[in-house]
Amino acid sequence: MEDTYIIDLFWRRDENAIQLVDKKYNSTCYSIAWKILMNREDSEECVNDTWLRTWNTIPPSRPSVLSTFLARIVRNLSLNRYRDM
Repeated sequence: MEDTYIIDLFWRRDENAIQLVDKKYNSTCYSIAWKILMNREDSEECVNDTWLRTWNTIPPSRPSVLSTFLARIVRNLSLNRYRDM
């Protein structure tokens, strides 16, 4: 699945974008969250929050590299969760 297609779905507010991004990037985002939090439930929640944040950010933003965009979001959410622990 092309990232530009997924971004276009987000841009059109098509809910299939969340399913596709979850299918393609769940393991990558979970891995990032896990390395920071070392907790399954918190890591899963950060990944789900990443999809919500992405939904709320695209539009108006149109990321040039979706994987980097998602990694930055999940990292920031995980670090915030870690600080709150």
